[in-house]
Amino acid sequence: MTTSRGRGRGSVVLAVGLVLAAAGSAALTRPAGRTSAVRSASASGQLVTRTQLGCPDHSSGRRVDTSVRLGLVPGPGLGSGGRVRSGAGVELTRGRLVTVPSAGGPAVRAGGAAAAGLFGFRADRRPGRTLAVAPCVAPRARWWFTGAGAVLDHSSTLLLANLDPGTAVVDLRVLGPDGDVNTVATTGIVLAPGSRKRFDLADLAPETDDLAVEVRAERGRVAAAVTDALRTAPDAAWREDYLPGTARPGRALVLAGLPRTAQRRTLLVANPSELEAVVDVAVSGRSGSFTPTGSTQTSVAPGAVATVDLTRLLGGDEPAAVRLRSSQAVLAVVRSLQDDDETYAAPAAALSGPAAAPLVAGARATVQLTAGTVAARARVVAYDARGGRLGATTMSMGPAATSAWSPKAGAGYVVVSPTTGRSGRGSGTVQGAVSYRGGGLAAVPLVDLPLRELRPGVEPGLR
Repeated sequence: MTTSRGRGRGSVVLAVGLVLAAAGSAALTRPAGRTSAVRSASASGQLVTRTQLGCPDHSSGRRVDTSVRLGLVPGPGLGSGGRVRSGAGVELTRGRLVTVPSAGGPAVRAGGAAAAGLFGFRADRRPGRTLAVAPCVAPRARWWFTGAGAVLDHSSTLLLANLDPGTAVVDLRVLGPDGDVNTVATTGIVLAPGSRKRFDLADLAPETDDLAVEVRAERGRVAAAVTDALRTAPDAAWREDYLPGTARPGRALVLAGLPRTAQRRTLLVANPSELEAVVDVAVSGRSGSFTPTGSTQTSVAPGAVATVDLTRLLGGDEPAAVRLRSSQAVLAVVRSLQDDDETYAAPAAALSGPAAAPLVAGARATVQLTAGTVAARARVVAYDARGGRLGATTMSMGPAATSAWSPKAGAGYVVVSPTTGRSGRGSGTVQGAVSYRGGGLAAVPLVDLPLRELRPGVEPGLR
């Protein structure tokens, strides 16, 4: 096992422990009686009328094939499509993929019929060497990225974009193996409307590896991305990927998107709290959650990042996800290295509706889904770039189990829709990712599409 440096009491403690399955999503409760003058009587799922996405603004260099594609997920009652602003206007037909220029990191804005179910992604391929895939993301006020580096053989760049008409003011926080990193000029960063900024982490936290970075917008919101480049020796080839971003730390995490095989796997856990975090690690395989021989219980000091070598714990060729249960809210990823590339398995949120992910030409894609505490099912449909169905399946997972399915070659994207039954087998929560292998490694977590928004109804109550 390899561990990070600690802060005296922050050493990594190894022990065998079984993790409880991640708790299901919280349910909304209805008041027992009508005692207030005004209450929320109902919530109708109205289609969203505005969607905004930001794609990574990254100069990938020569001999790299880059593509940015947009699409509207197909479905009944969603409308036929519409015009989307991405530089020049783009006409989207529901179900079809459209390629747009990648220069400058496109800002995508959609309204009306083109807003519901909009998704986009960027794929960078260095032929025969590396593959990197990143979603175009909706702006928000808070981001976390784990697994970055600021040393000679591991460098990362933070990309920020303000897509809104108002000014955004951002603070950055950097955590390292020894705790909070003292940084310069990382508070009160001003992004004018429509502007973009990039930060080399070597300028913020020089000579520090295995970092976690927080982006907190004190005013406004931003779209954020982190590019990552790593090599295992001075004469080795550079491995490149995008770090997955998460909104907040959690006490129960499912890290999804592990490739079937890898030469090296490293778990990175960041503890942004002021208390020591004790983290139990387990694996969700085809038959459910289990603790493999030599599994770990890891102690992470306040504000620190710990690393644990999982290479021997995640052997075999079956689909799997890593489950964490922590005494404090933490952030985590699993970094997998294979041949000349790297990929990151990130925390995946339980899906409440459809999710979409790209399928990259020349790479074999695998949909990996993990159930919560009860059995779950999801419908997965693969489409070509014109919106034609190329295959479909219903994936079933036992409690805390992981299942996988690979669509046929030639598909352009997949849509994953969890079941919504209230009882019976297959009504539990589903979370997961799509991983890619072929000319490199990559993975993207599955997230809910912008589809419907809840609009509470209001009615007078009894006095």
